[in-house]
Amino acid sequence: MRNALAIAKKELSIYFTTPTAYAVFCGMTFIAGMMFLAALGYFQRMSMQFLSFQQPQLLDHLNLTDMVVYPLLRNVGVIFLFMTPFLSMRLVADEKRSRTFELLMTSPLRPFEIMLGKYLAALGLMAAAVILLGLFPLIVSFFSASGTLMNAGTTSPVEWPTVFSGLAGLFLVGAAMMAVGMFVSSLTESVVVSALVTFVVLLVVWILNWQAGRMEGTARAVLDYLSMPTHLDAFARGAPALKDLVYFLSFMILGPFFTERAIEAHRWA
Repeated sequence: MRNALAIAKKELSIYFTTPTAYAVFCGMTFIAGMMFLAALGYFQRMSMQFLSFQQPQLLDHLNLTDMVVYPLLRNVGVIFLFMTPFLSMRLVADEKRSRTFELLMTSPLRPFEIMLGKYLAALGLMAAAVILLGLFPLIVSFFSASGTLMNAGTTSPVEWPTVFSGLAGLFLVGAAMMAVGMFVSSLTESVVVSALVTFVVLLVVWILNWQAGRMEGTARAVLDYLSMPTHLDAFARGAPALKDLVYFLSFMILGPFFTERAIEAHRWA
């Protein structure tokens, strides 16, 4: 475990001593901020509209979590779809390209330790991304408590159990995507190919539910289950089921397993 932690520390130091992580996180936060302001603006317009129509009783149906936080957490998954290929592409492929991977292969490190260290670094990056996104619900909670949003007619606080569930869902989405990206990265020496293939695979998984709407019966249920947004939606609404957790854990187990097998095969190649 000590060797895996050492690799994870090295990977994280590379990410945060180069512009890669900062550029990706800045882009993510900027786009998420635009989504957040759009949702918050819509919420305030609806509140003022109900007040202007002399229908204050309708304000009871307005909920900060449902109208601001939920759309934000649900749509950030699309940002992860574009973000994770750029973060995962260098995990193994870049080391192969720079010929430093051979040094790992000739070291006393086991393939499992190499894989685990790199995946722990990937999980660390996803945790940092989720912490940044968690600032938006904090902002909503702060202005709601200070009365700024109450001036628009709302008295509903942020439902933190639902928020934490949504953030946990985002972390699982990122962990699953990074598992796919790490495996693809272990199959090639080109970071460009790694990022492109990872994006295509994740995009297919993301849009499977588009096809599910055209089908019926078992085929529709299977495509709906295989689609990642279906399970993220359950977490974002604060009502995840065991099947949703199993879905993400399947990626988080199979991705690292196949990566370890690919690293082991490279050792004997």
